[in-house]
Amino acid sequence: MAKISLAGWSLHRRFLSKETPLRLLDFPRVAKEEFGIDAVELNNVFFESTDEPYLTQLKEAAEKAGVRLVGMAVDRTGDPSSLDEAVRKESIELVRQWFPVAKSLGLPFFRVNTGGHGRESDLASLKQCIASFKELVKMAEEYAVKLAIENHWGISANPQNIVRIIEEIGSEYLGTLPDFGNFPDETRPQVFEAVKPGLPPGITPTDIRYWGLELMAPYAIGVHAKMYAFDEEGNEVRFDVPAFVDIFRRAGFDGYWGIEFEGAEDDHDGVTKSKRLLERVLG
Repeated sequence: MAKISLAGWSLHRRFLSKETPLRLLDFPRVAKEEFGIDAVELNNVFFESTDEPYLTQLKEAAEKAGVRLVGMAVDRTGDPSSLDEAVRKESIELVRQWFPVAKSLGLPFFRVNTGGHGRESDLASLKQCIASFKELVKMAEEYAVKLAIENHWGISANPQNIVRIIEEIGSEYLGTLPDFGNFPDETRPQVFEAVKPGLPPGITPTDIRYWGLELMAPYAIGVHAKMYAFDEEGNEVRFDVPAFVDIFRRAGFDGYWGIEFEGAEDDHDGVTKSKRLLERVLG
């Protein structure tokens, strides 16, 4: 059976609603009752607290719903690639606080951003990023919680940078969280031009997705199956999802396929269609 999870960001409009916001404590139940999904990825920006009583409530809510907590996306952690050493150190401290949270919740991994926005091809920033992740991986090993790098802009806009960070550090506690959609493709031409100097000759905005996923797949801890819109047959209109799935199958990936719906339509319909497509493709 396909291992499908629901990324909390799929329901970000509900979480951020000013009238009736979705509480993180209710997220596991919603995933199971509304979508029939028994695994979720959390987002740190939706936490109401990181105190132990709240974390206990969250664990109990997941257990009651019969849902596994399989990961967490961590944002608002500064710039680990900053050329300003004080800023870089502060960023490490901002990430540090999420290790005990992840450990308490029993999470196998959490995602951390690389930073480096506007310095996508800057070698000095990449070196700073590597230095930061060397420190963070020591914490990951101490807490036995893996770190994942997603193609999530800045330094990580170039998938080669992600692979370089991982291979230079060489720890089993550092891997990737490949995202189908977060590449500097036709929808972000300015970012593509920024990373183009560091790409192999001939890579275009169209094929950077396939090339990038091929590079990241061998190190994948999880996958963000990003979806935006669907045609009448239920296929994603931007991406060749079957081709993407084949890339990960050939790489031996056996983790969770995390639905991350970011389309304009109603998120109930979007997540439902995303799940149907993944179930059909994964078999």
